Amino acid sequence: MAGNQTGIQGVLVYMLVYVFMTLGAFLVLTVLCRESTTGEDMNDLRGLMKRNPAHAIWMLIFLLSLAGIPPTAGFIGKYFIFLSLIETGHFYLAAAAAIYVAVAIFYYFRMVKAMFVEEEEAGAPALALSLSMGTRVALVATGVMTLVIGIYPEPFVEFAQQTLVR
Repeated sequence: MAGNQTGIQGVLVYMLVYVFMTLGAFLVLTVLCRESTTGEDMNDLRGLMKRNPAHAIWMLIFLLSLAGIPPTAGFIGKYFIFLSLIETGHFYLAAAAAIYVAVAIFYYFRMVKAMFVEEEEAGAPALALSLSMGTRVALVATGVMTLVIGIYPEPFVEFAQQTLVR
């Protein structure tokens, strides 16, 4: 990683962002696995929008963030990482990272396609998920923070800057 101020700040911001988007995505999969409906295979996500729109939308938000698509938190994290690489002249590394992001986007959008476009497998049960209050709070908190950091990143970037000054 580029050892400049922007690089270190980028790593701090990305670590914060990564916690929310990854925890949220795994939370959705855990809830679906608990109901014995999905989570083991990409095909298990087929037709999720029809079976449980709320979980499909939450998962979409987390996948967009993992892919680094604006206005999600993942975009902000990736922005600072790429900025630090360019500032320090690591153009080949930035290009390799861009190729990696393109491959990741392909993979994440295969999941989105399965959830929103593909038909569910025959005999797939309708989901009537009963979530505990803690699970609901965690899901909403991770989803909201994934969007808030992407839309209004200044407080989180400032926090990372203050952490570096100390």
